[in-house]
Amino acid sequence: PVEEKKGGRRWLVVLMAAVVLVAGVVTGQLLRPPPEPKVRLVVASSHTFPGQAPTLPWPTAGQSVVYVDGVGTMGSSGGSAPTPTASVAKVMTAYVYLKDHPLRTGEAGPVLTVSPQAAAQIPARKKRGESLLGVTANQRLTQRKALEALLIISANDLAHELARWDSGNEQAFVAKMNAAAKSLGMTGTRYTDPSGYDSGTVSTAADQVKLMRAAMQIPAFTEIVNNRTYVPDGGGPPRQGGNFILGRNGVVAGKTGYTDAAGGNFVFAAHKNVGGAMTLIVGAVMGQKSPSAADAVNSAESVLVAAERALVAAPLARKGDMAAYLDDGLDGRTGLDATSPVTVVGWPGLTVPVRFEGEPPADAEVGDQVGVVNAGAARVPLKVDWVRDPSIVKRLIRLG
Repeated sequence: PVEEKKGGRRWLVVLMAAVVLVAGVVTGQLLRPPPEPKVRLVVASSHTFPGQAPTLPWPTAGQSVVYVDGVGTMGSSGGSAPTPTASVAKVMTAYVYLKDHPLRTGEAGPVLTVSPQAAAQIPARKKRGESLLGVTANQRLTQRKALEALLIISANDLAHELARWDSGNEQAFVAKMNAAAKSLGMTGTRYTDPSGYDSGTVSTAADQVKLMRAAMQIPAFTEIVNNRTYVPDGGGPPRQGGNFILGRNGVVAGKTGYTDAAGGNFVFAAHKNVGGAMTLIVGAVMGQKSPSAADAVNSAESVLVAAERALVAAPLARKGDMAAYLDDGLDGRTGLDATSPVTVVGWPGLTVPVRFEGEPPADAEVGDQVGVVNAGAARVPLKVDWVRDPSIVKRLIRLG
């Protein structure tokens, strides 16, 4: 009987140990954090627009490019040999200046004083037929007015003066222009002066599109180039800019350029509402052999209108539709709804990828914003609509 009691206690100890062990394993499994969730798209992972790619009315001379922001290049013509930019170079002058001297919306900025050197150069510049504001020694201009003169009436005197105001001398500023071009991937571009009057300043239509896209991210730049007329401070007659298609066909920005060496050049940006999705179109027409930039502007408008007509939209999800979900691999899911319609924009023959961007959190709660759906030009934030906890059974039997 004594031996039987001892055997019974041993079995009881073993049983209790087994219970403790199982309880520990169960507790450990339940306390383990769930795996990193993976995003599963509910909307299609790409969309192909049916039909043939559009044929645009490219000019017969020079080179041209049209780019749809967030989607890609719709087309190009004329190759990619660097060609003189003329005053289109002033987009880079403004871009570099505003990067180091930002202006808030509507802000006039600091007052700058014109150097005697700039005033002394006016007679020679006039003799060469350069476009000028006509500065005088010690004239005072706000930064915004100086940039307006640069971009609206294409004032060469202000291009060179802005370079001196920024860097102390033109050479140092030109070095900054070239550094900015390199950072933007403008591999066919070289700047030798801040105004573009020097024919050694060369670029390509594709590079100028890269620059214009970057410049359009600066609010002060977009405000300034969306003006037809330069109005001097303190009175004086207003002067018309060269972008005569501003306001037509959605054009919101543009910069003309002309020299004998360059011919006519024009870089532009336009907004187009395509199926409810506001789309930015950027283009450049360079090397038009005409006695002004007018032919470049007219050619650009023809290409732009055709590009806008070719754009089509396809709805992928409505506002409030589940566009994706988070999957933790244990039957736990988190539904992600589109906060606005997901509309993909493109043209016939184009395939646009659709993807999720962001870091999916493991502990998202209802109402949290979690990443975005990127569908070409569309970037739609997603919001958590519901959360389903992982299955207890799957949590218990998980191995990984």
